[in-house]
Amino acid sequence: MKKSLFLFFLFLISSFTFAQSNFKQIAYCTPGIPVNEIPYKYLTHINFSFAIPTKDGKKLEPLKHTEYLSELVSTAHKAGVKVFISVGGWGIGDGGGNDTRFHVMAETAEGRASFINSTMKLVNEFNLDGVDLDWEYPDPDHRSADDYVLLCKDLYKELHATGKELTAAVVSSGKQAYGIKEEVYPYMDWLNIMVYDGDYGPQELKHHSPYSMAVRCIDFWLNERNLPTEKCVLGLPFYAKKGHGNFGFTYKKLLESGASHYDDYWNGHYYNGTITIANKTKLALDKKLGGVMVWEMSCDTNDEFSLFKAIDEVVKKRN
Repeated sequence: MKKSLFLFFLFLISSFTFAQSNFKQIAYCTPGIPVNEIPYKYLTHINFSFAIPTKDGKKLEPLKHTEYLSELVSTAHKAGVKVFISVGGWGIGDGGGNDTRFHVMAETAEGRASFINSTMKLVNEFNLDGVDLDWEYPDPDHRSADDYVLLCKDLYKELHATGKELTAAVVSSGKQAYGIKEEVYPYMDWLNIMVYDGDYGPQELKHHSPYSMAVRCIDFWLNERNLPTEKCVLGLPFYAKKGHGNFGFTYKKLLESGASHYDDYWNGHYYNGTITIANKTKLALDKKLGGVMVWEMSCDTNDEFSLFKAIDEVVKKRN
């Protein structure tokens, strides 16, 4: 009996440790940060942003900053960090939030196949570890929600056939989130939930990413949308906002200007300081989520007040 209890508790401990060791620490990266200044020791994955579909959506435009990406992949792999290519983004090429290129491409089997072929060529050329699909956004009241599933199903199969992965950046909650159908979950390794920019709607000044928003959005995706826990990754902002549509300083600029790393508000800017970032990371761990994601790595400091450092310290205490 005693031996059975011992083995049972050993199993629980090992299961918990395994779950925590799989906790992902992901950051989006643009060429604004030198490759040698990236804090690889705090990361498991980097999403290089962005590859842009052509007007007809059937292939990707020639990638800019190819030398940067080659150096990034080589350096990251040496540090044991995976690199994905993020495709799309809010400013996809036709104005903020104009996702026509994705709509046109995904409506036909030919368009989807051509896009996937172009994307796989890029993945193989740069020895990337996967694709992060940043289609903002498929619409719940439009065929694009079904087309999205078809696209992801085929892209997932192509990627997994070569040991690569597929993820996506998705809206935090609300009606628009239903454009991501539950049918797509089997074809996603995880979803990066963008739990920020929550200051839309009425124009009053308010926090765009408070702790309460993280709690609410996790509950929405896990309980209302039935997303598997291990496929839910909590997004964290490393920047401030000064009201709807008004982007404020980066976290680094805030501290340089006199803000405190402990706080979440300074001189009209709402942001996440080290305490809130640490608490959100604890929340993700407590909920046994797949990890946390950051937009965007160049916004951080490289000193003792680093937000990446705050995340990593919480994760290490759990391991």
